[in-house]
Amino acid sequence: MAIKEGTYNLTASSGKLSVYTFKEGFLSAVAHDLLIEVTNFRVALNIPAGGINSASVDAEVQANSLKVVCAMKEGQHRYDLLKEKDKTDIEEATFKDVLHPHKYPTINFRSTGIQEKEGIYHVKGELTLHGVTRSVEFDAQPTEKGLKGKITLAQKDFGIKPYKALLGTLKVKNEIEVVFDLLLG
Repeated sequence: MAIKEGTYNLTASSGKLSVYTFKEGFLSAVAHDLLIEVTNFRVALNIPAGGINSASVDAEVQANSLKVVCAMKEGQHRYDLLKEKDKTDIEEATFKDVLHPHKYPTINFRSTGIQEKEGIYHVKGELTLHGVTRSVEFDAQPTEKGLKGKITLAQKDFGIKPYKALLGTLKVKNEIEVVFDLLLG
């Protein structure tokens, strides 16, 4: 699908923005990789008459809007592995020990350039997470009804200490994946 000229204001009702975390450490066998959904975000995509190379993206995520969906095992969604209390405990630990939304309530992205090559949009921009701004790049692929893509982030690049428990024998890897699948319709 070629993206048409216009302004698109996207929210959680326009698609999905998800975070994948991965376990590591001595006791990782008893832990889970996680799928976490962002439930409150806004993305403004502006495509002027000049086309995608003149386009811009501005996004804001409420840092306290991450909700654990399920555990992941060998790339598969495993809804049976976490109880509701487990999900609540993980969310509380994420807010208290990792994201600190009371101090850093929003996560922001602003594009600095978008280039189209062979039907894929390469996006460059500035991401502010946990009070730290860094340059990031990712690809967005047009789908039949919108855009999808993935960006890998290193938590430590943004001053975040990856979560650990049990004296460090159970940890979340530094690298997380942020995946989006947005409808432009």
